[in-house]
Amino acid sequence: MSKTVLISGGSSGIGYTVSEYFAKAGYRLVWISLLEDEIQAAKTQLQKEIEDSEINTLTQDLSLPDAPQKVYDWVKQNNWKIDVLINNAGIGVYGAVNENDMNKELIMINLNLVNVYKMTRLFLNDMINENNGTIINISSNSSFQPTPKLSVYGATKAFVNHFSRSINEELKNSKSKVKVICVCPSAIRDTNFKKTGKMENLKTFNGIATTTSKEVAKDIWNGFVKGKDFIISGWKMRMLYRISGIIPYKVQQFLVRQEIKEV
Repeated sequence: MSKTVLISGGSSGIGYTVSEYFAKAGYRLVWISLLEDEIQAAKTQLQKEIEDSEINTLTQDLSLPDAPQKVYDWVKQNNWKIDVLINNAGIGVYGAVNENDMNKELIMINLNLVNVYKMTRLFLNDMINENNGTIINISSNSSFQPTPKLSVYGATKAFVNHFSRSINEELKNSKSKVKVICVCPSAIRDTNFKKTGKMENLKTFNGIATTTSKEVAKDIWNGFVKGKDFIISGWKMRMLYRISGIIPYKVQQFLVRQEIKEV
């Protein structure tokens, strides 16, 4: 039987481009996304690109408190064993924290943080019992340092970073074959993220470390195949990360401020 990968936000951006790799490798795809029209259009497109690809879809708002349990129950009803879980769905809210709409930020916290926590917890136990499986959580380079006007977004991604890497260490210590991979992309030019977050004019999406969804998907797939547990996506971001230890904090924050300026 083919293996199964569950991808939140699978019908666009990183979710779609990484789906191409898994579909080519013969995985059954299970997508959880918000927009039905987008799901159907993406499904049609991918099945044109990759014949005989199996794509199962569920339209679900993952920012709702009961959404992860609904996803888990739906998977169980279909008797699917999830070999790979990719927690990819996420949004950003841009602006000074005292000026932002609190409800929008709470929706972001629920989607980027609480949903990732719940989805990971629900599927992790099954994987541990099977002693097999991989969870891939998408964090961000914003998790590395304070990011003005993306303070809450960066905080949610810092949680994903520390949560994922700490669980992976727990699994290593228990000699489990289950792996949790943390992925930290830099700003991605060609996704809906900047539009939904009203960040189209931010310099960072054409900045010094920008990347593309295709580059991120390639890095995720290569890291998954090679058994990595921490992936910094985008060659320019990897270079900056390597030298960040010798760059003074004030200089780092100056560069961050330049990147989040509107142009």
